[in-house]
Amino acid sequence: MSAGAYVVVMLAVIAVCTLVSVPPLFFRKCVRCGTRNFIEARNCRSCEAPLPYDSA
Repeated sequence: MSAGAYVVVMLAVIAVCTLVSVPPLFFRKCVRCGTRNFIEARNCRSCEAPLPYDSA
C-alpha cells in the first residue's frame, strides 16, 4: 500500500470514529420514543413530541 493510500484510509477511519463517538453534538434523543433528531428541531420527527429546550 502506498503512503498516500495509507493516509487516506487512516483519515477516513478517524472521521468515522469521530462521528460515531460524538453524536450528542449533532442530535438530540426524544424522551418519548428515542428517535435521534437534529439539534435545532423543536418536535420529534417520529412521534411529534416537543423536545426539551437545553439551556446549556
